[in-house]
Order: sequence, then structure tokens, then C-alpha cells
Amino acid sequence: MPSSGLHPRDSVPLSGPVEVAPASETMLQYPAVGDLVTSPRGQYRVGAQMGYGMYGTVYDAVGPFDNRYALKLLVPANRMYADVRAEWRREAHRLLLVRHPGVVYLHDAFEENYLFYMAFEWCSGSLRDVLTQPLACDLAIELTRQLLAAVQYLHDNDIVHDDLHPGNVLIVEGDQPIVKIGDFGISKELQGQGKTRPDIVHHAIMAPEVVATGYTSRQSDIYQVGLLLYWMIAGRPPLDYNVSYQELVQQVADGVPRCRAEQLGTPLGSVVAKMLRRREAYRYASAREVWNELRQLPEWKNRNLAWEIIGR
Repeated sequence: MPSSGLHPRDSVPLSGPVEVAPASETMLQYPAVGDLVTSPRGQYRVGAQMGYGMYGTVYDAVGPFDNRYALKLLVPANRMYADVRAEWRREAHRLLLVRHPGVVYLHDAFEENYLFYMAFEWCSGSLRDVLTQPLACDLAIELTRQLLAAVQYLHDNDIVHDDLHPGNVLIVEGDQPIVKIGDFGISKELQGQGKTRPDIVHHAIMAPEVVATGYTSRQSDIYQVGLLLYWMIAGRPPLDYNVSYQELVQQVADGVPRCRAEQLGTPLGSVVAKMLRRREAYRYASAREVWNELRQLPEWKNRNLAWEIIGR
């Protein structure tokens, strides 16, 4: 959900009594709308389900001091209790170490009735909500600017996110849209290495090097940001997702996203195409380098300073 952002006062109650694993998953009682779940920091009243995936479900919730939160529940998904608990602890500790305006803020993490929760700051939507049509180029660049700043911060702190898809790029709406990266469940710490082997691969956003070698790197995150930027300006994803897994892999291996970016025939399309090159060594070396290119484009230099992000 690194050395520069950690302070002792930022800790959340990850310690305390360790519960014994339930005899079977049938003993688990998942929360329903209106239920209260209790943390050492207070109670959270569970609201509507906002999203779900293979390993997690997110609820709207009202918590301590009647603040609104996104309450994430880690789902066992036929995994061992100890493995789920370890994943919860890893993600929570990682988020405590990455304090940045472009990273969703973790307020609380707790265990109740053999279930593992994390309470995040409330965000009003995600990039998925606005990808129903092409965005104005200056707005697309602004969202990407904020995303790149957060990605650079992660990379400077030796973390590869590895899961930058539209549902994990959260947006806080206001006078200006604010972008925040969420869900660090499969992110990896490089620990001084240039690349790492991911535990989980999300095939819809996998970079070519994952297909070819099984490894991911900082440039893999840049590739995923390139997929998002193409989608923002074209109004459609750069890959055809209504195909078999093997056909999807072939599209990635053949460099279809890069070719489609080149076909845009614009300076912005050329930047995206470089982000989507098949060989990671030929992409931009850093998120900062991508931004240095984007800020030179006329679409940015002549930008409108007031954006209305969702036209409804």
C-alpha cells in the first residue's frame, strides 16, 4: 500500500496477541454492511463493497472520529492462515515506510476474528472511472506527472510496484485532481538489485521482460505507466484483452503496445512508444527522465490550469 518517510509515531498496531489459526476457512465470518470491526484505534462500521480481487476486498467504512476510510480485507483465497498474515504484515510495513503525497496513506492495520484489515485514506475514485473516453492531452499529462513523481519516489526507495493498473491509480477529486498509488500487495523490494522475480503476474499489464525472463525491474513500472498513458489519450487500452492468454502473451512479445503508440503520430505518442519498448534497456532510464520529456511537449506548455476530470 525505504528510509526517508518512517517515524516512530507513524506506527500502527501490527503487534499484540497473535491469534491461533482457525481450523478451517468455514469458521471465518466475513463482514456485512453495517457490521462493526474493532481495532485498538477504534471501530469501523462496514459500508458497501467498493472493489474486490483475488486476494482482497475493499469496503467503504466510517471509522474513528467519523472519518471515512477505504477498509481493505485480505481474503484467504485457499491460502494458509500464516501466509495471509505474513502478506498483511509485509504490505502494512511497506506502506509505513513510503510516505509520499502520491501514495495512498495507511491509517490503521489490525487483525480481528482471524481476518486482516487495513484502513486507508478515502479516495473518491480511480483512473478506471475516467477511462471511458479519451482525456484531454494536458489532463492526461498532469495525471501522469503525479503518477511518475510517486513512481520515482518508490524507485528511489528500492521498491518496484509491479501492479500499476487503472484500479490501483486512485484519484481524489477537487479543484485539481490528485493521484495516489494504491495496493502494494505484490510490490517487491529490490534490496540493491536491478531486478526481481515477481510472486504474482497480472497478465493484462505484464511487461515484455516478465514474459521473456520472468523478472521485473524499475523499467517494468515505466512500461505499465506507458500502458496507462496510452489508454488515457487514446480512450482504449493498447492491448486486446478479449483474447486467450497465449494471444495476449504474443501481443506483448510482438510489441503491439509500442506499435499502437507510434501510430498515434504525435510527439506525445512518441514518448509513450519509448516507454513501451520491448527491451527495457531501450526505455527511459527513470520516471524522472520520462517527465523531462513530457514537460517539453506543447500540450503541457500550453496547458489549461483548470481541469474537469469527469464529464458527466
